[in-house]
Amino acid sequence: MLAGILITIREGLEAFLVVGILLGYLTKINQQKYYKYVWLGSAAGMISSVVAAFIIQAAKIQFEGVASEIFEVTVAVIAISVLSYMVVWMQKQSKNIKGELQTKLDAALSDNQVWGIAVLAFVTIIREGIETALFLGAVEGEGLLAGAVIGLVIAAFLSALLFKTTVKLDLRKFFLITGWLLIFVAAGLVSHTIHGLGELGIVPQIIESVWSLEWLISDGSLLGKLLHAFIGYESTPSLMQMLAYALYLVLVGKMFMQRKISTH
Repeated sequence: MLAGILITIREGLEAFLVVGILLGYLTKINQQKYYKYVWLGSAAGMISSVVAAFIIQAAKIQFEGVASEIFEVTVAVIAISVLSYMVVWMQKQSKNIKGELQTKLDAALSDNQVWGIAVLAFVTIIREGIETALFLGAVEGEGLLAGAVIGLVIAAFLSALLFKTTVKLDLRKFFLITGWLLIFVAAGLVSHTIHGLGELGIVPQIIESVWSLEWLISDGSLLGKLLHAFIGYESTPSLMQMLAYALYLVLVGKMFMQRKISTH
C-alpha cells in the first residue's frame, strides 16, 4: 500500500500541477473559454491510463508459472527504465516546467490550434498514468490499489491547496525529495527483478543468502513491510541482489544529482 501511495502522490501531483498551470495561465490571459480543451485532454488521459492499468493487471492474472515470472520481470524492467528516465528528466525540467508549458500554450493559441491544448493536457496525464500503471504492475504487495487511490486523493488535495491558497510549493525541492524516495523504491524493484531472474535460471545469485536479518526485522512485520516499500528491504538478500541494488543507487543517484547541479 505504501509504495502505491508514494507512487501516485508523486505522479498524481505532477499531473495535477501541470493541469493547474494550464488553467491558471488561461485565466491570466483571459482565455477561460479554452478550459474545456484542458478538461477534455485530461479526461482522455485519465481514461487511457486506467485502461492501461487494467490491461497490465489483467495480463498478470492470465499468466501462470514460468510465463507469469517472465511477464513480471518484463514489466519490472520496463517500469524501472521508464521511472529512472522520468525521475532524472524531471529533476532537470522542474525549474522551467511552468515557462515551457506557457510557451507551448501560447504557440497553440497563436496558431489557432486549440486542440493542441487538449493534446498538451492529454500527453501530460497519459505519461504520468502509464508510468504509474507500469510501476504498480511491477510492485508486489497488499493494498496497492487502495494505496494508489489514497495517493491520488492526497495529490488532488495538495494541488487544490496550492492553487486555492497562498501556499507555495518549491517544485525543485519537492521533486528532489520524492525523486530520491522513488529511486530507492526502484532500487528495491531492481533487487526483486534480479531475484526473479535467478529463479528463472538466467542470473546466478552467487551467494543465495549473504545474511539473514529475519530475527531482527521480519519481512512480514510492519516495519519490514515499511522498509520494503521505501527502500526495498529484504531480510535474506542474495549477493547479486545486493550488488544490483547498490549499482543502481550509485548510477541513477549520480545522474539525478548531476541534473540537479546542472540546473543551478
